[in-house]
Amino acid sequence: MSNLLVNAFDFAKIFGNIGKRWYYYVALVVFIAFIVVFMLKSKKDRNSLSSTQKLVYTAVFSALSFVANYFTIKVSDLFQISFVATTGFVAGYLLGGGLGFVSSFIGDLICGIVAPFGAYNPIIGIGTGLWGFIPGVIFTSFKGNDYLKTAISFIVCFFLNSFVVNTLGLSLMYTMTFESLLVLLPGKLAVVAGNCVISCLLVAILPRVLPKDKFNFIQENQKSAST
Repeated sequence: MSNLLVNAFDFAKIFGNIGKRWYYYVALVVFIAFIVVFMLKSKKDRNSLSSTQKLVYTAVFSALSFVANYFTIKVSDLFQISFVATTGFVAGYLLGGGLGFVSSFIGDLICGIVAPFGAYNPIIGIGTGLWGFIPGVIFTSFKGNDYLKTAISFIVCFFLNSFVVNTLGLSLMYTMTFESLLVLLPGKLAVVAGNCVISCLLVAILPRVLPKDKFNFIQENQKSAST
């Protein structure tokens, strides 16, 4: 916890690459615009929460995303234990893709400001946001077994984030080769698999404890099970 508040809010260091690497922020603006359009056009909702309740849930998951980002446990240079994927998944599972992305991205951004481990990389932030976005889209857009959709969500997120988004972000910032990044994948795969198992347990538990009148998918699942 030594870096907490030591370099906090040093915006010159955290966002100093905006002038040299402006294309990061172009990518960020374009992607956020896409998320906004998706939220406006999305007709099916995972819940019947009021605007205030959605704001509260988004704030809570943003805080959880920050905690998960900050308390990443570095076991070795090749292996880090993190629950960012789980917090992102649950946000998308409950709130849908748009707010799932927003809460996961904001949590990553807050961690980058309050407890920075170097210059902020918005492309990595997009990758973190996808942990909330992709499950939200899959659960909102497709019918079927929730555990299967959970597994598919993690498979898609792993390949898209690890092979595309994070690889691009790290290679641009640190000029790392694709081959050197491949060395990190076995450790990432193990962590993602662990997060997937935890998320499957939460998929079994959450519908039993959440208010049915606030989350539409609970009633839909019950109807499907009874037919």
